[in-house]
Amino acid sequence: MNRVDELFRMHAPWALADQRWPLTPFERFMWSDDRPRFPLVFQVNLCFEGQLDPATMQEAFRFAIGRHPLLRATIHGSGHRAIWVAPAGGWPELGVFRCDCGQEPQLAAIDLTTSPGLRGWMQETAAGWEIKLLFHHACCDGQGARMFIQDMVLAYALLRGVSRDHSPFFKIDITELDRRGSYPPPLGRARTLLWRVQNFWWFFVRRPKPTAIDDGLGAGSPEDCRQAGAENGSAESARDAVGQDAVGVGFCSHTFSAEEAARLQDPQRRQEVSLNAVAVAILFSLIGEWQRRHGVKPKAWVRVSVPCDLRGREDERMPAANRYTYVFLNRRVADCGSWTDLLAGVQAELQERLQTRFGVNFLARLRFLANRPQLMRWVLGRETCFSTAVLTNLSDPSRRLRKRLPVDENHFFWLDTARCVDLTICTPPLRPQTHWGIGIFEYAGRITVTFRYDKATIAAAEAERMLARYIECWQEWLVVTADRADTAVPLPV
Repeated sequence: MNRVDELFRMHAPWALADQRWPLTPFERFMWSDDRPRFPLVFQVNLCFEGQLDPATMQEAFRFAIGRHPLLRATIHGSGHRAIWVAPAGGWPELGVFRCDCGQEPQLAAIDLTTSPGLRGWMQETAAGWEIKLLFHHACCDGQGARMFIQDMVLAYALLRGVSRDHSPFFKIDITELDRRGSYPPPLGRARTLLWRVQNFWWFFVRRPKPTAIDDGLGAGSPEDCRQAGAENGSAESARDAVGQDAVGVGFCSHTFSAEEAARLQDPQRRQEVSLNAVAVAILFSLIGEWQRRHGVKPKAWVRVSVPCDLRGREDERMPAANRYTYVFLNRRVADCGSWTDLLAGVQAELQERLQTRFGVNFLARLRFLANRPQLMRWVLGRETCFSTAVLTNLSDPSRRLRKRLPVDENHFFWLDTARCVDLTICTPPLRPQTHWGIGIFEYAGRITVTFRYDKATIAAAEAERMLARYIECWQEWLVVTADRADTAVPLPV
């Protein structure tokens, strides 16, 4: 028995046996809505300075994917008969690419009927190594990805003999996956039939308008992107997914310094206003500005979808899975003016929908569709605009790792002789007619804002300008709230 099998025996005995689960309605939706130009995947990159041992990291990857069976499962069957099959062997391995080989894969999509929903590889750089992990959203959400990364990193430390603990792993229980499709009930008026019917009606009547197409766009058409996808396919085991150039999604980002991030998170500044509410209000304002500039009618609807985590304490031992839903906020273009005018209303609405678990009602609609596969295919086949934009906040995916690993004065965690100097999450995924997506996450005390966009609707240079404008609004918020921080009474120690 090798040392990884010994870890399985102690921490994941289920890895050595085949496992099967039926798809939940949310998983079925994410699988069915996956498209070549808009793959429902997200990528996490960890950048290390210093040396890592590739063979040990491959062992750590194998242990972590064994602990989380949905990440090594493929989908068999169709319709009501579709199931996850997680075999006891034949799992994907962590690819290793030296800096002189020039063969790093550029993966951007995964076919779950032929490949598991996690692909990983490590690329040698001039300073050290970069580990890249591509997750399919049907298998897990951002918190599930965090759990996998925790297990991989802690396994590496243990296998290298530098772990502070002989058993550093957070406990998980595979039987918890049996209830991953069960959710806590909504509360308050979100439970009432009238309120649910009314919001169901509004969801379709207040049909949102996609962001207008950039007048100065110089990129190719959607058909050009589809043709590129057909020409750039590959069948090699380490890169059987679609290449980055074959999809229609662009990406840019901005990172706030640790000092700026501390000011953004200052509770005295926020005064019970969540960062999510500020982020959504600014996004509404920028979309309104964009739509008006491009001649969209003032009465047209703008909708922002916000993923929210339904996990409770009872879910802490569940392996990587999806425990997310969405809440939707609507405004007319005419009402999307200054973010300062929008903030109070957005905060009140978002807070109520989160506290009443209103997003559970969205999952009930998905269950209705999942029980009628032909209807789901018809709905998704129409490529209807469900949201103008999506905004997701994943906080700090390395937060729990800091309890197990050394951390330096710059808040970077160390893994043996290498330190993780950057962590990037390329999220959220987009879908047809949802042209913009804002992602927010934290690492080492810094906050990064990402902008994913449909390249067929906005040029890269214009996308950079829109992100710069979004960041400028956040800096305006720091100025507006400066007096709160200056006059705040110090909190008691």
